Amino acid sequence: MRIPKLVLVILFCATAAIPFIATRIKANAEQKTALLSSDPGQYVGSESCAECHNNQTTHYTLTAHSKTNNDKYKVTERGCEACHGGAKQHVEFYTSAQKLIKEGKDAEAQALYDDGAKAKAAKMLSFSEISATQASALCMKCHENSQGRSEERFNYRRSEHMRHGVSCLDCHSSHSPKRTEFLLRDSEPNMCYQCHMDQKATFAKPFHHKVPEGGMKCSDCHNQHGGFAAKQLRNSVTGDMPCLKCHTDKQGPFVFEHAPVKAEGCQACHTPHGSTYPKMLTRPSVRLLCLECHSNTPGVPGEDDTGTGLGNRPTHNLADPRYQNCTLCHTDIHGSNKHPSFR
Repeated sequence: MRIPKLVLVILFCATAAIPFIATRIKANAEQKTALLSSDPGQYVGSESCAECHNNQTTHYTLTAHSKTNNDKYKVTERGCEACHGGAKQHVEFYTSAQKLIKEGKDAEAQALYDDGAKAKAAKMLSFSEISATQASALCMKCHENSQGRSEERFNYRRSEHMRHGVSCLDCHSSHSPKRTEFLLRDSEPNMCYQCHMDQKATFAKPFHHKVPEGGMKCSDCHNQHGGFAAKQLRNSVTGDMPCLKCHTDKQGPFVFEHAPVKAEGCQACHTPHGSTYPKMLTRPSVRLLCLECHSNTPGVPGEDDTGTGLGNRPTHNLADPRYQNCTLCHTDIHGSNKHPSFR
């Protein structure tokens, strides 16, 4: 009876959640478009923006976004207006004010500026005045499913960055990026260090991956836009840990697999960002690391033979320097095609 009851409880909870889920999906869909007008008649082109915003335009023309200024894209997806909305009312408002000033009608121009309703209608969307969620939703309007490396961002809405209120603009700058590639505000890893200070300290340890030296980047192993693996790790082509993209000799498949490698991954023995121990091990010596699992090894004090056929001979007398480095004999600890003891 317990299983049918459990099934009924699950069905009841799922049924109760359907309206909530539908509401959330509708809200997300509306959020992407509510901030910007969808009326093509409200769009006048980026050339009008350049007449006043010379500084922003100069930087903007050097970025990848400037490539949207062509007929391949809909008017609602071109240039400045793709992010800030249609500029027709904005241009008309300030053109009228400037005309009044040129005609010497400063009082009328000031009255126009003071008209709150007209000024609000002419106001363009400013990313500094909207939430991180809204800002990211506008970016995802183009970058979620149709631009370049779109698979990078399929999972962004459930990513750790999104969940913690980090918006696209915290890492990217549309107008004046420090690096035009990917419009980054700073280069890796310095930009990542702004939040992940603990990892900056880890990379300062004697043995570390060459991230600070520029040999590799954080995004080589992590998908900053979200992923299904823990810590937003990237999967290799075979679905294995990202470590195997470089350490291909450890990939296998092997006839005799080392269980921790398959079950827990590289981090069972190594600290990926940096360690005070050689090979970025989690323990100061190899034998201490091996004994975390192999405490019943024949010859280790207090342990009996485990059926290896070696009897009770002290084959692994740890007081003997010959046995204090396990990998002298067990050379293929990541997996072997020759011997079940990885020799």
